Amino acid sequence: MNKLLLLSLGGLMLTACSQGTNKEVISEKAISEKEIAEKVNTSAVQVPANLELRDDKLIQKKVEPNDAVQTGLLTGELQVTPDNGLSVLLSITNNQAYGVLIQYRSGMTADIQIRDPQGEKVWAWSDDMMFTQALRDTSIASGQMIKQQFTVPESVLSQLKGRGYSLVATYVGHATESKQVAMTDVTVLLDPYIN
Repeated sequence: MNKLLLLSLGGLMLTACSQGTNKEVISEKAISEKEIAEKVNTSAVQVPANLELRDDKLIQKKVEPNDAVQTGLLTGELQVTPDNGLSVLLSITNNQAYGVLIQYRSGMTADIQIRDPQGEKVWAWSDDMMFTQALRDTSIASGQMIKQQFTVPESVLSQLKGRGYSLVATYVGHATESKQVAMTDVTVLLDPYIN
């Protein structure tokens, strides 16, 4: 009977020892899984600034108006050519997938200004012009381009001394069905054209 008791106690002790060893193995396994998870999290791909991770899904962030970059519905491009002064062509293009309704508040479509290095107006094309005061409504179709030609006289260019002058084109049309500006100003540095 003592032998039976001893065998039972021996079996119980072996079971306890093996359970302790299993607990250590399980504990070590849990630590290594935790370390692996931390390594995976630190080496994870960064989420782009315009997206956020919510409920394990990438969701487009909402941009508050104060943080938004002001862009126009239309895009503008300036081409400047020396020609007894400067010949300037402003191309205004609707790159939207839809037509844009525009209202002009006078007969002027666009204007150009020359600004000094401090940003002050030196000359404007409209200074010597007169425009009708009638409202004009129009629609610029998707893909449509409007061109406006200007001339900067040689006499104006000859008055510019030094570097840092810029030519700024301003589109004066207003989008009637959007809070966005119709087109942001387009600027070209005049250094290559001034002697």
